Amino acid sequence: MKRLPRSTSVAAGTIAILTFSILSKGMGFFREMLVAGLFGTSANLDAVFVAMTPATTLSGIIAGALAAIFVPVYHSIRNEDTERSKRYAGAVLISGSLVFLSMGIVFLLIPDLVIRLFAPGFSSEIVAYASRKLRYLSIYPLIGGLESILGAVLKSNRRFVQYGMSQLFFNVIAIPVILLTSPFLSEASYILAWMLGNAITVLLYLIQSRDLFTLRVGKGTSIVETLYLSLPLIFSGSLGVINNMVDKAFVSLLPPGRVASLQYAHTLLGLITFMISAFQMTAYTELSELIVSGDRERVEERLRKTVTTSLNISLPLAAWIIMMAEPLVRVIYQRGEFDAGSTNLVSMALIGYGALIVLSPIAHTCSSYFTARKKLKSITLVAVFSIFLNALFDWLMLEPFGHAGIAASTSLVVLNATLIYVLLIAREGLRFMPLKRIMRLLGSSVAMYLIVLLLRNNVSTWIWLLVGNGLFLCLFLVSAKSEMKAIVSRISFLFKRT
Repeated sequence: MKRLPRSTSVAAGTIAILTFSILSKGMGFFREMLVAGLFGTSANLDAVFVAMTPATTLSGIIAGALAAIFVPVYHSIRNEDTERSKRYAGAVLISGSLVFLSMGIVFLLIPDLVIRLFAPGFSSEIVAYASRKLRYLSIYPLIGGLESILGAVLKSNRRFVQYGMSQLFFNVIAIPVILLTSPFLSEASYILAWMLGNAITVLLYLIQSRDLFTLRVGKGTSIVETLYLSLPLIFSGSLGVINNMVDKAFVSLLPPGRVASLQYAHTLLGLITFMISAFQMTAYTELSELIVSGDRERVEERLRKTVTTSLNISLPLAAWIIMMAEPLVRVIYQRGEFDAGSTNLVSMALIGYGALIVLSPIAHTCSSYFTARKKLKSITLVAVFSIFLNALFDWLMLEPFGHAGIAASTSLVVLNATLIYVLLIAREGLRFMPLKRIMRLLGSSVAMYLIVLLLRNNVSTWIWLLVGNGLFLCLFLVSAKSEMKAIVSRISFLFKRT
């Protein structure tokens, strides 16, 4: 199989991932519309999402920690010895696989206990249904774990094209599986599609990265260092799972459909913000390389560029999402079993999560800095504080706002974490937050929101939708003008080269 030429810059890498993400997210929209039309916000779908939570989240914590700390350690080793870096990558794959297999055995043996920890408010019937589904998912930790580590291997070597292309096949597999098996498996078809889609992605990652690792593990692989450094990330990630468990515990006390509505909203948020995610994936690779090289000035510049680009895209997008949540959810989801009541539930959750569009990229950039520096104490301390804050906000906001209050609680917790991270980095002498740019973007986004809100109360729905979305599009194009120019320029350059 001929290997594609690898990307060599953040801009080129972002374009590569962005191109495949557009195709993949387009299919992802169709997948979510399909699931919504087939299953709506049923109690059984609640159970499926709860069953998927421990399988995806717990394995994701360990896999994410290993993948995150893998990048700076791998770059340090590769600078000295390329062959040793291959042995190191193989050692991480073997060690991670053993951990993921152990986790799968736990899900296979005691699924009832795991489900009750994540959703104590569910009835015995729903718990039994979710437990059966968790047993089916016991193989997923191995699949998802290998996917994260192999993805980190590709990104560490700037093979962004291969990384993005492989991810594209997830929905190519998942959508037909749901269509073909839903008449027989009902909601469980979503689980089968999820596992098969990710399994194909892992296979493609293996093919594209086979020359970057070796399974002949010997001395000097730094696997002990990786496991040691990943422990704080695993611990802080575990604390994040506690937040998730607390959220699920509160939401399970509400009527059926609330868990599914939060899941739909969170998935939709991810589908919409793929451009920011693509940029951050590639930026972390360069940030790690700069930190390893000790170039402090360029590290600060990289942080500032990453945050500025994220804000240029995310602030207008957040204002649009909060204003257009209800019509957006109605257009995407409302058909079949997904009725007007389901639309209302999901749109309320989407508004609650809206601030995450702006806050999550900044928090991720800051935590990536500490990870690349191997200074993980800060991440752990922020995670510990976030647990108590999350429980407090959930308790305060559940009764007046229901499941939307739980979504808003998550936004408030991330806001707190972001502020702490920025202050901690500032104490190290790196002042990277573009405060003037933030104030201009915030002012223009709020002003546009108020204008569109005023229009909503004075014109017909169709005129409001056309004019309102047009105004938000203009705001986005003006805000992200430099990013759009950079993308167009880079694409033109790549076409000229070919």
